[in-house]
Amino acid sequence: MNKIVVFDMDGLMFDTEPIYYKANQETADALNIPFDYDFYQNYIGAKESDFFEAMFRKYSRSSVQQFIIESKKNIEARLLSKPPALKKGLIELLAYLKENGYKTVVASSSERKLVEQLLEMTDLKAYFDDYIGGDEVTRSKPHPQIFQKAVQLVGDEQSDVLILEDSLNGIRAAYSAGFKVIMVPDLVQPTEEARMKTLDICENLEEILIKIKSENLF
Repeated sequence: MNKIVVFDMDGLMFDTEPIYYKANQETADALNIPFDYDFYQNYIGAKESDFFEAMFRKYSRSSVQQFIIESKKNIEARLLSKPPALKKGLIELLAYLKENGYKTVVASSSERKLVEQLLEMTDLKAYFDDYIGGDEVTRSKPHPQIFQKAVQLVGDEQSDVLILEDSLNGIRAAYSAGFKVIMVPDLVQPTEEARMKTLDICENLEEILIKIKSENLF
């Protein structure tokens, strides 16, 4: 039986969520859009098209159209100017999984091109068997489609799957797919729903590695 670990990317592997928020807030401020964190946090873990659709419902179409153009430029400039900071324990966890025959795949709401660029910039691409971006699915988290497709890339219905997530939308997606999921909180702190739908809540990836070694999560 294949053992598969599926990694979310933003906020789980890389400390990128603050970068996304700051870039979006800066762009909104420049365009006089009354954008705030309370609105933004509802779409953490979802793909950007869902985020933009919500903005179209809330703000003027012309402002949002300009926001889409400028925020993408702002985000990419920030992300690609230097490698993002890696989350604690990431390299050690990936090395252990690779050495012990686990299948690993990234399932990110970011576009596939950006996923690939960030993996290459941080020298992490070799640790993963495959990856999938939000532009490769028709339904974004909290729908389970991206995790279902991620598992299909490296395994089958009999595979033993563990999802690693930082967002509530990601947890909902994993839970809906029937996969085990562990939360590593980033910008979003655990809620009662998160506690109910997760196998565990860990402070960082280092803690997950300890539990995989000692508690036989698979």
